[in-house]
Amino acid sequence: MPLVNIHTHHQQPGGSIQLINHLLQHAFPEHSDASYSSGLHPWHIRDTDSNALLEKLELLAAQNQIMAIGECGLDRTIETPLQLQEELFIQQVELAERYQKPLILHVVKSYPDIIRIKKSRKSSIPWILHAYQGNQQTTQQLLAHDFYFSFGTQLLRKPQKLQNSLRQIPLEKLFFETDDSTEKIETIYIFAAQILGLTVTALQELVFNNYQRIFGND
Repeated sequence: MPLVNIHTHHQQPGGSIQLINHLLQHAFPEHSDASYSSGLHPWHIRDTDSNALLEKLELLAAQNQIMAIGECGLDRTIETPLQLQEELFIQQVELAERYQKPLILHVVKSYPDIIRIKKSRKSSIPWILHAYQGNQQTTQQLLAHDFYFSFGTQLLRKPQKLQNSLRQIPLEKLFFETDDSTEKIETIYIFAAQILGLTVTALQELVFNNYQRIFGND
């Protein structure tokens, strides 16, 4: 049963399932059999030709190797106007819905905005919050709107807030990731399993089943 790393910037050796983050600004790897996600990150809007990159994403989204759209989303801590971020994010949501591919979400101080957009679209595709760090109240609000949650290396710093959030999320809504760190995905599973009172093998199987269910990938 392979470990699932739902979002990583560095392909790691071993037999895990890895969804590698592909930056649209870079050429897509030719002759690669890896699995990828790709999207326009809100951090990259100001210094790129966003429309050209979204046209490129449209072409990539049709490829089987692109398993998800993202990371994309909203970030209220950057200078890019939120209205522009929303416009570009909604275009990516529409693309994900058209190709029936999950979203990998970057959300910073904008959970109410993301909930509002998801509600307005009545979207049926999975929305996965990557590197999740919300508190229990935020987690409950997001659970009410059918989000998925991916936890990364932040768990290893042992913040009680994040551990409490992890415990209240249904197991069928969970994923784990290494993001841009070089930490081994196994380390995150081990720590999360301790928090949840599960064996690593049991958690590994649960997350693998979640991956199979929403990606339909063998």
